[in-house]
Amino acid sequence: MPRIAAFRALRFDENRLPDLAQVIAPPYDVISPDQRAGLEAQHAQNIVHLDLPRGEGDDKYANARGLLDRWISEGTLREDGQPAIYRYEQTFSFDTGTGPRTYVRKGFIAAIELSPFSDRIVLPHEHTLSGPKVDRFKLIKTTEAHFSQIFALYRDPQGEAEAALERATTGAPTVDVTTPDGCRHRLWVVSDKTVIAAVVKALAPKQVMIADGHHRYETMVAIRDALRPAGAAAGSSQADFGPMFFARAEDPGLLVLPTHRMVHGLAESTLDSLAERCRPWFVVETGDEATAVAISERLRREGATTVSFAIRRPKQEQTLWLRLRKDADLSRLGPPTLGCLDVSVLHGLILEPLLGIGAEAMAKQSNLSYSHELGETLNRVERGAVQAAFVMNATKVDQVLDACEAGFVLPQKSTYFQPKLATGLVMQKIRPAEPPAA
Repeated sequence: MPRIAAFRALRFDENRLPDLAQVIAPPYDVISPDQRAGLEAQHAQNIVHLDLPRGEGDDKYANARGLLDRWISEGTLREDGQPAIYRYEQTFSFDTGTGPRTYVRKGFIAAIELSPFSDRIVLPHEHTLSGPKVDRFKLIKTTEAHFSQIFALYRDPQGEAEAALERATTGAPTVDVTTPDGCRHRLWVVSDKTVIAAVVKALAPKQVMIADGHHRYETMVAIRDALRPAGAAAGSSQADFGPMFFARAEDPGLLVLPTHRMVHGLAESTLDSLAERCRPWFVVETGDEATAVAISERLRREGATTVSFAIRRPKQEQTLWLRLRKDADLSRLGPPTLGCLDVSVLHGLILEPLLGIGAEAMAKQSNLSYSHELGETLNRVERGAVQAAFVMNATKVDQVLDACEAGFVLPQKSTYFQPKLATGLVMQKIRPAEPPAA
């Protein structure tokens, strides 16, 4: 049972900074060096100055703490007067290959009591790397603050939590800004105790699955004991809680993009013989589809009934198509829950056994790179920047939840939720000596 609590968010003062689009940013782990410099130049108070601080070695974390303290003391950042949960909506347009469509992704931000994955309250859905955890550990411990939320999913077929939130957010939002990427961010501060209690009750019997932010969540769990006062009971300190964005798994505004795999550094003969070696598991065909539109249309059509991949290679006009056979032996993949996932089939039947790209190679990205954009993927093939691209359909939300609830963890880069949550819109100053809100 997840323990959910309201909290007093640390937010930019809209009176001092009326255009919040200038000071919020994407999550730290998707910001390129050029984007970082652009955000820094965009505004002196952009959150990137705190979330990706400058400095040599560990000095950068002390720099972030000093800057945070200054922004709080001068009033740039302020804590809300009473505990609340925060209704967060993102409205955006995206073209998945059939033309632009407008999505409205809805959810709420609250604090959750941190627990290890082994407790099976918060579930991971993919493996993570160790490197980024060290950086986030030092930043959170030094600043005693969370600048962003973990993105999590929960099942709620009856929409109980959503119904309570909809009733509470009929008025104008507290924040309504549009970022340069065209995404509109709207935020309502919900302090009504009756509404909060209804949301907490609706989530009490649920499990929640991390959609994005595995590194940060694991860091929060690791750091809670370091920040909790000596002798304090578990769950009695604000350090035991962290901010999380909860989205309903049934929300029609959820958009998951595919993560195409590109391979490099392999013997050409290995790829030349791939089609023949795939025949025990796949129906192998070639097709004239070469454009992003044509490939995505066929993928979508075939993916409605079975696992299907398109393989593009440089200087080859035709596309190689692999469609999972109905009589394929999938025993090496584990239970049927995993056998129906495109990403598990690709890694378990092709990348590792046939191309030798195992977990270590994936972690180091020594033979594998990724892209969410089909056009970019095909362009890299055409330029000969990669040896081959495996184009795939997006993983379905219910499939991921089924696998995680059954106790399985998927390969890295199994999902990509579009768009990312805004960093700096809702933050939390951790006060370890103070208890969480009821």
